[in-house]
Amino acid sequence: MGTGAVGMPLRETIERLRDARGERDDPAEIVARWTGAVSRLYADIAGWLKPYVDDGDLILERTARAVHEEATGTYEIDVLDIGVGPETVRLEPKGAVVIGALGRVDMFRLGSGDPMFIVLTGPAQQPTWSLVKPSERGRSTALTKETFEATLDELLAAYSLRSESTM
Repeated sequence: MGTGAVGMPLRETIERLRDARGERDDPAEIVARWTGAVSRLYADIAGWLKPYVDDGDLILERTARAVHEEATGTYEIDVLDIGVGPETVRLEPKGAVVIGALGRVDMFRLGSGDPMFIVLTGPAQQPTWSLVKPSERGRSTALTKETFEATLDELLAAYSLRSESTM
């Protein structure tokens, strides 16, 4: 078997894949769009929770973290911690390049294993945030002040129920 016949299809495949690479979004643009969307999400949440923060019932803390994605490389993005008494609920961006969405943020109570997903979907020019429960991945609910507060309550209520059952 000659090497020329085998090499040609490989050469064609390599050239096709190399050319397709130029059609992808620029990684810097993906990161800028994603970090901007997450920053706006956190600003919305801060506005929604402002009365609780002003009363001293909640503490919001943003911390920069490095994230690495194959398509974008390494970049910094903030994690948002919501402190309530001894408990913390964290919003942790998982990535801008995820299947079926323009990005995903996991929302979970520290020490618990089951996150809620906040996903960014829709056209890139006007994306919207939605809540998705891992057990109901086929369904999503628009992220609003009310749905966010209900999700935060659900995550925190799991702690209070656990505490009461151990007493």
